[in-house]
Amino acid sequence: MPARTLLAAAIVSGLVSLPGHAQTAPASPRFYVGLGANMLSNVPFKDQGMVPRLVGPALTAGMQFTPRLAGQIGVSYQWKKDTYPANFLDLTGYFVNSVTYRYSYLIVPVLLRFTVTAPAERFHLDLLGGGTLLHARSYSTYAYSASGVGPAEQSVNSDTRYNLTLGPSVRAALSPRLELTASGLVSARLGENYYRFSDRLFLNTSLGINYTFGQR
Repeated sequence: MPARTLLAAAIVSGLVSLPGHAQTAPASPRFYVGLGANMLSNVPFKDQGMVPRLVGPALTAGMQFTPRLAGQIGVSYQWKKDTYPANFLDLTGYFVNSVTYRYSYLIVPVLLRFTVTAPAERFHLDLLGGGTLLHARSYSTYAYSASGVGPAEQSVNSDTRYNLTLGPSVRAALSPRLELTASGLVSARLGENYYRFSDRLFLNTSLGINYTFGQR
C-alpha cells in the first residue's frame, strides 16, 4: 500500500510540474542589430549616366513581433570616384585635360521579414518585402592645363527614388546571440516610362552578422 501511494504521488507531482516547465521556457530575442557589406548593382539611374556596381558598409536594426514576423530598417552607403583624361574646351574657353566623376548612393530599406522555416531551427529561410529609398548624387570636377586655373565643380546631379522591394534571405546561427545573414533583394520603381521593365530594377545584395538581444 505505501508503494502504491508513493507511485501515485510521484505521477501527480510530475503532471502538476509540467505547466511550470512550459512557462519557464527561454524567451526568444526581441531585437537585433546587424553590420555587414552591401553591393548595389544594375543601373537605377541609367537616364543620368550612372552605372554603379559598388560595395559599401550596411547597418540594420530590427524588432521581432512574433516567432515568424519581424520588422527592420537598414542603411547602406556606396561611393565611387573615377578620373578620365580629357581634351576639350569648356564654355569659358579653357582647355580641360582631365575630368573627375564622383558618385554616392544612400539606400534605406524598410522591410518586413517573414520566416518560412521553423523558428527554433539553426538555419532560417526568410522572405523580405517592403519599400526602399534610394538617393543618388553625382558631380564632376574639371582639371585645366592652363597655369593659374584651378579645378571647378560642374554638372551636379541628385535624385531620390522610392521603390518596392522583395527578396529572400538566409540566416545561420553561430551562437545563441549571433547570426550570419545573407540576402538578395530586387527593387523596382513603378510608374516610370522606361524603355524596358528591367530598366526600373536594381539589385541589392548583402552579407553580414546580426546580434540579437532582449526578450519577447
